[in-house]
Amino acid sequence: MTYTAPQSSPAPSRLPVWAALTALLVLAAPSLLVGQSRVSQSTSFRKDPAGTVLATVNAGVTVTPGKTQGDWTAVTLEGWVYTASTGAVTRDGFDVSITPAKGENLRAGPNGQILARFEQGALLNRIGKKGGWTQVRRSGWISTKALASGTAPAQARTTPAARDSAPAAPADGNASDRVAALRPTALALTPDGAQLAMLDPGTSGQVIGKSGEWVQVQVQGWVRESDLSEPVSAAIPGITVAQIRADPKKYVGQLLEWRIQLISIQTADELRPEIPNGSRYLLTRGPLPEPGFVYVIVTAQQLPTFEAATPLQEFTVRGRLRAAQTRYLPTPVLELVQVMDDKGGAP
Repeated sequence: MTYTAPQSSPAPSRLPVWAALTALLVLAAPSLLVGQSRVSQSTSFRKDPAGTVLATVNAGVTVTPGKTQGDWTAVTLEGWVYTASTGAVTRDGFDVSITPAKGENLRAGPNGQILARFEQGALLNRIGKKGGWTQVRRSGWISTKALASGTAPAQARTTPAARDSAPAAPADGNASDRVAALRPTALALTPDGAQLAMLDPGTSGQVIGKSGEWVQVQVQGWVRESDLSEPVSAAIPGITVAQIRADPKKYVGQLLEWRIQLISIQTADELRPEIPNGSRYLLTRGPLPEPGFVYVIVTAQQLPTFEAATPLQEFTVRGRLRAAQTRYLPTPVLELVQVMDDKGGAP
């Protein structure tokens, strides 16, 4: 990413950039409880060491390691899954299985942060239920290499010996073009433009341009995948309801791009078990130009966009198909991922 920050003269002396950045990351990292570890990279969660994959655990998730066996560590995952994506079983001491072909997310709470994604057929133990959500638990194994023990994630536990593996400066720059923030510094889109973020002291960047008292810097960093929208290329446009009804297993779980017309905002009840009870959803006409209807599940953060909409306003949206139809009506259910503008980009 490329941003603009105010230009300032470098301090007479300071820690090397890698040392300043290391200190920043350690101080900024949330602390762990004694005995806990953080998953430092997305990793497989398996039934046995090097065995069947049950789920993929997201980077940043906190776990409590158990016994080890070779390069594997035992951990237990606990969280919430959408009840409609589970089926009752009685096998190997488990009472719930994941049913969708594309699997299902494990969340920290009902409709909460995504911790992992279980594969179809994964066996779980039910330990609670709330509305349209089921609390589950499953023990398994992950690679020990994917765990970062201590009070900070792996990327924060940098040592001087790690300098040689740090990202190289761009080909058109050199080490002397790298700068570090001396104080909390506003990051702007353009000189004197809107603020995008604040750089903590010690955050480094590559100088790639200058304009008056401003320098253009390139800053690299990491964000959780779950906090980002999926790439536009991942969405499938032009899928009709007839195609979905003809082969629902092919499309349930897929990311679709549809044009819809907002009719009203509703609250889910037990008549629509495909939507978590109590969740807000949109009654819409679509996918346009089809004359049918689509239910679109929205989060509390997404809801204001539609509350502020004009009557019968149209939107291009990207969402994951939750169900090909409801129990009583042939209406597909979409879980909103992102509202798009008319050109296919985020508004």
